Amino acid sequence: ARGDGFPAFLFLSITNACNLRCQGCWVTPSQPPQHLDLDLAHRLIAAGKAHGSFFYGILGGEPLLHPGLFDLIAAHPDCYFQVFTNGTLISSTVAARLRRLGNVTPLVSIEGLETVSDVRRGGREVFAATLAGLAHCREARLITGVACSVCQSNLADLATEAFARRLVDLGVHYLWYYLYRPVGPRPCPELALEREQILQLRRFMVDLRTRVPLL
Repeated sequence: ARGDGFPAFLFLSITNACNLRCQGCWVTPSQPPQHLDLDLAHRLIAAGKAHGSFFYGILGGEPLLHPGLFDLIAAHPDCYFQVFTNGTLISSTVAARLRRLGNVTPLVSIEGLETVSDVRRGGREVFAATLAGLAHCREARLITGVACSVCQSNLADLATEAFARRLVDLGVHYLWYYLYRPVGPRPCPELALEREQILQLRRFMVDLRTRVPLL
């Protein structure tokens, strides 16, 4: 019951469906898309709760494309869910529904500014669509995070105090930086950071925490 030997945070990848095609994504899309069966998902969460785990990360693909996502979250009000999303599908209606659920935080991934974001994500005007999703989260008063997979093409744009403060102005509460790993059908190993860049990113993060009001 204390969680000894059992993960405090569990992650479920619930779909391989996505509206984008990102470099380095570990998910291989299929037609038709494959969705995790809801009964199985409920059993997994119930088993986790029996061992004292009440925090769940929901991954895709794009989790908002799973037709049972909201029902899954609603069925476990004693748990807290973090939905990893590209943010482009967070409409005002979706944000309001997440707000009503009350036990979920969207973690919105940003892979670069205007130009780089489209290249990294295999779409058009992705950055603008993601910012619109963040605006809907703020309007719905959601606890919202941003995640950045840092690589060669976005390090200079995203690992800056100016970018972090821009997120604060957008109503973001917490910020994740993590290292790009070349996997999946479009691995792009040339985007991986060098050793010195990884150290640079770490130093930047430690310093940023003392000056910017983000978790």
